[in-house]
Parts: sequence; structure tokens; C-alpha cells
Amino acid sequence: MNKSYVIQWKSKVNGRAGRGTKLFDRAEAEKLVEELNREYPQIHHEIVTAKPQSKTEETLGENSLAFSAA
Repeated sequence: MNKSYVIQWKSKVNGRAGRGTKLFDRAEAEKLVEELNREYPQIHHEIVTAKPQSKTEETLGENSLAFSAA
């Protein structure tokens, strides 16, 4: 199993967005995204390929959660 996917989300209510840090394989990510979208319809979740961390993310550490407004 190649755990190279993370879950990205965006609120349909206020536009806030974020990206998880936990790595999943494709099958478990798809299953979780389906469950999250069903349980939280006001938030759109999707699978994205994990990218190498930027210098800023490295200094923040693994347990940080970044938000962006769209």
C-alpha cells in the first residue's frame, strides 16, 4: 500500500479550506471522503496527492493545520 494521499476540504458556508496531514492509500482515502461528504454536507472533501512539504510547513511542524480563505 502506498500512502500518498491526503484529504483536502472547503466549507460551502464560509469558504474556509484546509488540508489534512495524515497520509492514506487511495482506497481508504476514497472511503473516508465519501463518509465525510455524507456526514458533513456543508463541507466538500476531496482526495489530493500529498506534496513534499515547503520550508514554511517544515518549520511549523507536522501537527500544524493551515487555513486559507477563498
